[in-house]
Amino acid sequence: MATHDTLLKFIDDNEVIQLAQTLVGIPSITHHEGPGMLNFLKNWFKDLGIPYRDIPCSGDRGHFFAEFGATEGPGRFLFNGHQDTKPVEGMTVDPFAAEIIDGRMYGRGACDMKGAIAGFLCAFKALVRGGVTPKGGITFYSDIEEEYSGPDSFMTFVEQGMFDNYEALISGEPTKMEIHIGNKGGYTTAFEVSGKKAHSGVAHLGRNAIHHAARFVSEYLELPYSKERSPYFGEPTINFEKIEAGAWLSATVPDRCIICLDSRLIPETPPEDVLEQVAALISRLEKEEGIHVREVDPPSDWRPRRGYQEAAAIEPDHPLTLRMIDAYRKGSGEEPKLSALPGATFAGVMIRRNLPSLICGPGSIEQAHTEDEWVEVAQLPKAARIYTALMAEM
Repeated sequence: MATHDTLLKFIDDNEVIQLAQTLVGIPSITHHEGPGMLNFLKNWFKDLGIPYRDIPCSGDRGHFFAEFGATEGPGRFLFNGHQDTKPVEGMTVDPFAAEIIDGRMYGRGACDMKGAIAGFLCAFKALVRGGVTPKGGITFYSDIEEEYSGPDSFMTFVEQGMFDNYEALISGEPTKMEIHIGNKGGYTTAFEVSGKKAHSGVAHLGRNAIHHAARFVSEYLELPYSKERSPYFGEPTINFEKIEAGAWLSATVPDRCIICLDSRLIPETPPEDVLEQVAALISRLEKEEGIHVREVDPPSDWRPRRGYQEAAAIEPDHPLTLRMIDAYRKGSGEEPKLSALPGATFAGVMIRRNLPSLICGPGSIEQAHTEDEWVEVAQLPKAARIYTALMAEM
């Protein structure tokens, strides 16, 4: 059996980078993933002699599982990287060229999250090359419909309890190779502000719903929860994403305005506290200024439903965190930074279901979903080495 140092020597920087380029070159837009990624994963694990299976979904897509070592019982770990990417419309770089310029690899999925998948695949290959079989079991799971959930998303398997018997989960979502102990929660909803129609020539006889909505938004931005801070999560965010108001009639005071909110929450701002503060604001505006606001279901073209989700995290000194820190040091020779992810992830879902989970992957969420999505090339082999060091201890 190979020693720990020998295992890391099986990671070839160029191989990791070229693999990431190959994966970026496979179109796999969410809800239209196609068979490209699925077939590539099948061939990769077939060549390694690691058993795999896929679960076909609508069209020619499917979820992918590769199971190295034990397939049931305790001591099994789950590594996750989703196949799908955001759409490519409006991109300013070739989405599938994976061109490298000044140390950055550009393309759709380079950051989110095919760079991490390349790291996982090369880590599995290093273990096989070194003759190392996990003491328990390591499952690589690659899902579809992660970027915009649908009937074939991972939530179906979560609700079936498919992941409940694992010991822990590692997600490769982009963290700049920081170790993220969880992700923010969310308050996703819409508000209807009502007014009264009138001719614009006598606008003072109406109540302008847009003006009242603007007042509501300005007051909302000052709610106490917006001032809270967390050592790992930073501050909550408040983002009014969409507004609808006005009628087809010209010269009319709008009597209705819908504003859509996506607010990301930290552990210090649980949804129940936010809801209490929002209710107090709505009541005060009604009483003091006659502004009528009520929470409503979001427009169907924005979000399918309201969402109230607390932040999800494990402890900084959790055994999984300590294990990850040790692997980070061994794989990179560096000290990791602990933080938390602003966005929602599969890891957050599983933490809420009592499965310890961490997030660590190349790229930054600041580049994910952008018109020139990119990943720092140097982070790719670094990720592969850290993943290898982690898997070697499992």
